[in-house]
Amino acid sequence: MTNSNNNDDIRTLLAELTRSQLQTQQRIQETQQQIRETNATVQETQQQIRETNATVQNLTSDVNRVLARSAVLDDVVLQLQENQQMMQANFNEYQRHFVQHQSIFTEHQRTCAEHQRTTNAALNSLEAILLRLIEIIGRGQS
Repeated sequence: MTNSNNNDDIRTLLAELTRSQLQTQQRIQETQQQIRETNATVQETQQQIRETNATVQNLTSDVNRVLARSAVLDDVVLQLQENQQMMQANFNEYQRHFVQHQSIFTEHQRTCAEHQRTTNAALNSLEAILLRLIEIIGRGQS
């Protein structure tokens, strides 16, 4: 009867450990998905920054040519400068978003590392329990 109780206790413990491990693995998968999503957002932001930089450089080049051609085009130059300021504001906003995404990505990396540490600890505990079970079973058969 005692051996049956021990077996039931061991089964219960193993079931709890298995459930805990599955929950930890689910959290790791969720974190990895969040990291992938953040990476995609960071890449999109970087592309937008590159496009904005190219646009700002093109606008600056256009402004310099217009000023060199004629003073009659002052109104056009003023409009281009306003566009450049708007593009610079957009560029600054994209840069701010990029920094935010980098921060989120770093947090996700930290969370993933913590989940990995937790999983490793759970696996180590499971290994110790299994070794103990083998020891108990070995004694029961002797």
